[in-house]
Amino acid sequence: MEKHIFLLILLFLIQFSISIAFSNETDQQALLAFQNLITSPNHFLANNWTKNASFCSWFGVTCSSKRQRVVALTLPDLLLQGTISPSLANLSFLSVLNLENNSFHGVIPYGLGHLPRLQVIDIQNNKLQGSIPTSLFQHRRVQIISLAFNKLDGEMWKGPWYAPELRVLNLRNNSLTGIIPPSVGNATKLMNFSLSYNKINGNIPKEIGNLSQLTFLSLVDNQLTGSIPTSIFNISSLLSLTLGRNSLSGPLLLDEGIFLSNLERLSLSLNQISGRIPSNICQLIQLKILSISSNNITGEIPKNIGCLSKLEEFYIGNNPITGTIPTSLGNISTLGNLYCETNSLEGPIPPELGKLSNLIELDFEEDYNLIGQIPEAIFNISSLEYIALTSNKLSGRIPTSTGLHLPNLLELHLSGNELEGEIPLHITNASNLERLGLATNFFSGTTI
Repeated sequence: MEKHIFLLILLFLIQFSISIAFSNETDQQALLAFQNLITSPNHFLANNWTKNASFCSWFGVTCSSKRQRVVALTLPDLLLQGTISPSLANLSFLSVLNLENNSFHGVIPYGLGHLPRLQVIDIQNNKLQGSIPTSLFQHRRVQIISLAFNKLDGEMWKGPWYAPELRVLNLRNNSLTGIIPPSVGNATKLMNFSLSYNKINGNIPKEIGNLSQLTFLSLVDNQLTGSIPTSIFNISSLLSLTLGRNSLSGPLLLDEGIFLSNLERLSLSLNQISGRIPSNICQLIQLKILSISSNNITGEIPKNIGCLSKLEEFYIGNNPITGTIPTSLGNISTLGNLYCETNSLEGPIPPELGKLSNLIELDFEEDYNLIGQIPEAIFNISSLEYIALTSNKLSGRIPTSTGLHLPNLLELHLSGNELEGEIPLHITNASNLERLGLATNFFSGTTI
């Protein structure tokens, strides 16, 4: 009896050893097939991936300690050229595949999406073409899919998504078409979702509001239509929402309430969004960038806009916005870029803007109805590099201190106003000045 048990154990060990050897041979052959399709620099892996050493010691290869099976293949930033071998789909223990920042071309092997242990696939910044394997969107373990900066085309997977562990989906800068499927809402752990710079059309599905852990959503420069789903404004984890360069319409935000108290970036420029800037925008207490230029925003800038005390960039140009410039803007000490050009603003430029000690760019050109003198305090902001007040009805003299406190000024545009008097000699103290526009005013005296 004992002899019989011993023979069974021995037979099992022999079969197990044969199985391990066969599995190891499969991994090695898969790697060598991958190497054979690399055309340049063809010496790199050839000098390192040799049969004289275990493949687990090869450059970029990581194996599991127990089974000596390939669990990671990481070869980023090596300028490798060629195609990605379908043999990688035989690496059944592969968890991480990182080939970013190379020059691979051809298609993504379909079988990669069927690797049962795959968690990370990062092949961004190559020259890949064709469609994305649909199996990636139905993978139970995958956490990161990064295929950005390629030439991928065809419809993004429109069938049902089931990727319960997916955290990052970065498909930006490709040529993908089709719609964003409603089943995207099934990827409830998704934190970073970028489809920017593709050809995606249709509406943004309301199911995107199910992504309660989402922090970055970028859909810039597509062909999206319809209104922004109200469900997006319920994702309290959002830090960045960028939807510019589409054909989105409807109101900017809901008047009923804003739940994006952690939002730092809101960029909706170059759409067809209408309505007013809501008065409850002050709830966006962490906002650093607000960009709503080139839409159909109407009404006035909220008088309490200064409540956005962390704002660094404010872009509202090319809208039919009316009313005066709120004095509370001067309370935003962090403000660096202020672009309010080509609206229908009127009244004087408030001297409170002179308190913006970190201001770099100031643009109120082509508002046409700004009147009064240019506040001298503006010319005391030493950080300013760009001032554009062209095509308004500003009058009076240019402050005589102009240039004394503008060591970084590169451009000064004051053409098309009603300015008078002599051009201050001190303007020559702005030693870095590259462009100066003073035409179509009522200046007198001699040329400086």
